[in-house]
Amino acid sequence: MFSSLYFPLVSTLACESAPPGHLAMLRDGRIAETVSYTNRCAEQCEDDEAFGCMQLQADLQTMLGIDVDAEDSYREAQKMIRQSRRDVRAASCRNTGWQAFFRHRLGTAMACFMSIVDDTRLEARQAMEGRFGALCVLLELGQLHEAGDLLDELEAIVDTCAQPGEAPLQDAAVWRELVATLRYDLATQQELRTAAQLADHVYWQSGLTARLNTRPRTDSRNDHASQTAQLAARVGSPLLRARIDYLDGLRRLAGGQREAADALIAHLNWAIANSLYAYQYAVRLEIALAGLAGGATQLAETMLAPLAADRRVAHGHCQLEYLYCLAKTRAAQGRDQESVQLYSRYALAAMQCLREASAALAPFAHRANRVTEQLDDVGARLPAKYRRAYRYLMENLERSDLSVREVAAEIGVTERALQSAFKNSLGSTPTEIIRQKRMQRIRAELQRESVHGEPSVLCAASRWGVQNRSTLVNGYRRQFNEAPSDTLKR
Repeated sequence: MFSSLYFPLVSTLACESAPPGHLAMLRDGRIAETVSYTNRCAEQCEDDEAFGCMQLQADLQTMLGIDVDAEDSYREAQKMIRQSRRDVRAASCRNTGWQAFFRHRLGTAMACFMSIVDDTRLEARQAMEGRFGALCVLLELGQLHEAGDLLDELEAIVDTCAQPGEAPLQDAAVWRELVATLRYDLATQQELRTAAQLADHVYWQSGLTARLNTRPRTDSRNDHASQTAQLAARVGSPLLRARIDYLDGLRRLAGGQREAADALIAHLNWAIANSLYAYQYAVRLEIALAGLAGGATQLAETMLAPLAADRRVAHGHCQLEYLYCLAKTRAAQGRDQESVQLYSRYALAAMQCLREASAALAPFAHRANRVTEQLDDVGARLPAKYRRAYRYLMENLERSDLSVREVAAEIGVTERALQSAFKNSLGSTPTEIIRQKRMQRIRAELQRESVHGEPSVLCAASRWGVQNRSTLVNGYRRQFNEAPSDTLKR
């Protein structure tokens, strides 16, 4: 999860009320100092800055794996929002997305981030963070090219904000350095995983080579790679500069220059000293892959050894890379039987990851014409106790007599408590959620080719608990900015 290195920087850039000096410390790579400073600010900050301090504290706790404290901090931060319901919903999606991402629930994370990406009414900084979050999920799923497409969109927003007459983007120069570093990172990851010595890393090869074969090998691609390297060379922020230098070291090691190992290990030690647990695992695996590509088998084994007893390696793509690297080291050592067993486990893990990826990618793959609701991300944004209320609500959505009182009674809380939980977590009341979900179901039916005419519209509405024509038309127009008949015409 190398993208975790960028997360605190992006969250600070996207925050309107970050404490003074917070961004500067992050840019300098003083992560441990930033954590201490943010914790102090969260305890002492004034009302105007409380939301930003609390959210940044929760972000750092999430990155460091302090999940319980992070969930509490996010909840407190959302209670401090005094703006529109849209802002509450965006914050809820964003916070739940990052928690899901660091817990390896990639489907929920993608659904949350794509909810932000698809909301064209949000500010530029929110739109960019949403794209960065979705990009991180795609990287975990091995979708480097698709991640590059989202990076292009992020950069386009930065460029748009720089146009005359547009609202200026705060810290635009840092955003540009971030884009340049990410682009160089993607290029390095692709180069490393398409190395001839790693051709049997089938999980990555199946995705990368398919896309590469559809693109002609022209001089323009070489020009693009050269331009990417030139932009990366101009990055001055120490945190990003350190990542670029580390990536250069990976390239040298993969090319057989074993002397590059010292600098790579120094970078790993920096990650350990700053308690960047998720990042240091990614660094170990990247060094192991580069070592295997460059013939440094002993270095690869040294990098993998501490991961053997770590329970976090058992998760999805971390396990996938670990098993592959371990199988390759055993093969290089002549321990063929053990290597075959490990590779078989790797192949099984690869198939499991592919199945998970197909579900996680659905919100991204169908982003242009997606009409179905994001059940997972809405439910995940509620406190655990109230997720049962949401499930009950969805299971009974077609009933016209469904009431908030009934939903509250189902989980044993008062109507007021249910209303408050939904407003604080989702920015909407249970009644509004019921109406929104019903309209989404009706719209999905109207977009099927077999539905024609007003009687069919009313029948579809009736099937989802909407009996009144005026209620249907007004609610539908408010949600989709068109009448049901307009949907049918398309």
